[in-house]
Amino acid sequence: MSCPVHDQVMKLGLDSDAHVVNGLVRGYSVASDLKDARKVFDEMTARNVSIWTTLISGYAQNFCSNEALRLFDQMIGEGFEPNGATLASVLSACARSGALDLGARVHEYMKEKGVEVGVILGTALVHMYAKNGVMDMARELFKGMENTNIMTWNAMICGLATHGHANEAIDLFQKLESEGKVPNSVTFVGVLTACCHAGFLDIGRKYFKSMKTVYDIVPGVEHYGCMVDLLGRSGQLLEAEELIHDMTCKPDVVVWGALLGACRNYGSIEIAERTVKGILALEPENDGVYVVLSNMYAEAGRWEDVARLRTDMKEQNLNQPRGWSAL
Repeated sequence: MSCPVHDQVMKLGLDSDAHVVNGLVRGYSVASDLKDARKVFDEMTARNVSIWTTLISGYAQNFCSNEALRLFDQMIGEGFEPNGATLASVLSACARSGALDLGARVHEYMKEKGVEVGVILGTALVHMYAKNGVMDMARELFKGMENTNIMTWNAMICGLATHGHANEAIDLFQKLESEGKVPNSVTFVGVLTACCHAGFLDIGRKYFKSMKTVYDIVPGVEHYGCMVDLLGRSGQLLEAEELIHDMTCKPDVVVWGALLGACRNYGSIEIAERTVKGILALEPENDGVYVVLSNMYAEAGRWEDVARLRTDMKEQNLNQPRGWSAL
């Protein structure tokens, strides 16, 4: 172990302090150094629930669901009873990493122990199942909750939108509004994602506009990305390009990439050329955009432009991407 903080902990004799050890396990886990995280954990004899939780969550967040599941069962077997904060933390990790097996095991444990499911744990369960695409269970839990908060609604709306239930996501958003609840920026990511996946252009425009006019929410890059994608899929390329230029935040490669993909689908070379410039301003070595633009030139029979792109790449010392035609 070469971590300076860990070395200092050892020098000061703090390696038996549960709070310090928990911090080390968390630090190694965040750095995806699970080998050292586990070594610190194993060397700590007086473990508490927090240390168990940190390592289990670390495994889950680093997509090691089998190890996380084994460690959870080991914790229970050694007589440690996870509290609400522990269960919520593990469920959150399962949602982020797609560790459905561990999340279902935690849910099973909660039912076995008769753990009271309030807003926090209920939301964590809905989020975990929704993120993993188990929408029937997410719906059942959501409908069974006596009390909810905006995060609970967001979990359902975003889950439905992501997993192909656009109409239901929009219906739920409308229900949220009709009940007087106030959506936040995450809610609008969900509803705009639903509009994008279903091609609901007019509805998407309406909700995007309402963010500022009705709820005083400043759109972020994710909201703009959804709208550019929606406009692009609908063939509204100029409007999508104008939206990018009107953004209140700096467009990223994902936003520009959505427009470039639409240009490719609709054969709009002129807008594609401007879009490529936007992407290259952010990522000068992004040779993939040359491939897209070259293919568009080739499909239009513009071979001189294909040759020009090849020359530009050579001058900038970019590698010729695989699959680039020699024609």
